[in-house]
Amino acid sequence: MVLIRQATLQDLTKVCQIDAVVLGNTSRAQELSSNVTAGECFVACENAEIIGFIVMDHSFFKQCFIPLLIVHPQHQNRGIGADLITYVESVCTKDKLFTSTNLSNRPMQRLCQRLGFIQSGIIENLDPGDPEVIFYKPLQRNSESD
Repeated sequence: MVLIRQATLQDLTKVCQIDAVVLGNTSRAQELSSNVTAGECFVACENAEIIGFIVMDHSFFKQCFIPLLIVHPQHQNRGIGADLITYVESVCTKDKLFTSTNLSNRPMQRLCQRLGFIQSGIIENLDPGDPEVIFYKPLQRNSESD
């Protein structure tokens, strides 16, 4: 069973290790440290081992935004990414959730579509020859809460 929870500073080393496996370098370590410190990082754990993580912040026009979703390659294609996104949907404080991915990242695009995200635009010139596709999902909020 997979447990999803907010990352702590004790998780940072493992989060950075998983990121480095997928990315091929440690260039995001400082950024990930900031995300964990700010409470913006959530980890997926199986048998007390971190197997993936997601970052949700408010960097996209003050909306809830997922800039990063990473699942260790040994645990991909098991629904962990979907579980992480579903979890941040539940803790998002806005009525919309945004994310983006490169046009070349077909698996992430399929995941977004499967989870009810709607393509909302394309940004050219971030990565040469590989536009960024923006997705958004309207979220149902209980008007009695807060």
